[in-house]
Amino acid sequence: MDSLAFPSPVLPGKEAAPAEMGAKLAEHPGLQDFLAAGTLSLVRVYQMTTPMGDIVTTYEEADSVERSFQNQIDDPSEVAQLLREFVKDTHGIDLSAQPPPEAEQWLEYSEPNSQRHPGIAFSAPIQPGKAGVLRALTGETTGPRKAEWEALNRENGVTLHRAYIISTPMGDFTSVYFEAPDPIEANRRFAADASDFATHFKSQVADALGIDFSDPLPPIRTVFEAVRTTEAA
Repeated sequence: MDSLAFPSPVLPGKEAAPAEMGAKLAEHPGLQDFLAAGTLSLVRVYQMTTPMGDIVTTYEEADSVERSFQNQIDDPSEVAQLLREFVKDTHGIDLSAQPPPEAEQWLEYSEPNSQRHPGIAFSAPIQPGKAGVLRALTGETTGPRKAEWEALNRENGVTLHRAYIISTPMGDFTSVYFEAPDPIEANRRFAADASDFATHFKSQVADALGIDFSDPLPPIRTVFEAVRTTEAA
């Protein structure tokens, strides 16, 4: 199963559009066919207000993320057409005129045998020349400090935690997605965590992003969620 989270900055004056489109898609009778055609099994979309303006972060799980992006370009269905028009009008992105985002995953944690829980996702620009700081954390969380990374998530109630480096025309971003029975409480606990590894992890991420994660995240709104219930063709 492929997964990806990626950012889409919202154009000024279009801040209400993602929630409006989310409500329209959730009720559309063609949604399940669109998900199946793109092999998408889960889509969750979040919106956060930042000093740069609102940013939408989309998290997807699919049999093939590459196919899911191509389907958004090629699919003649009404759902796909609505999405193409929405993305161009709200985010200023013409899906047919640019390739899918270049992405690499730099964080992974999944609690064994855990059920799915509510999620939160957010995106932030990476400071120039600092993507290597995040890649170094990949080596730590999959290597010598893996047990500490797993404990950090488990002790703060996080059951799934993934993050990606995304190359965009505006520079490199990271998009982060995590699940917990109570994501807001999990984030509050992570922000307050003063353990050795939590302190180290937050200092490295602060160096890469210029954000102090000892403060909880600002409010994040869920604007859309869909789960595939039909099989892909």
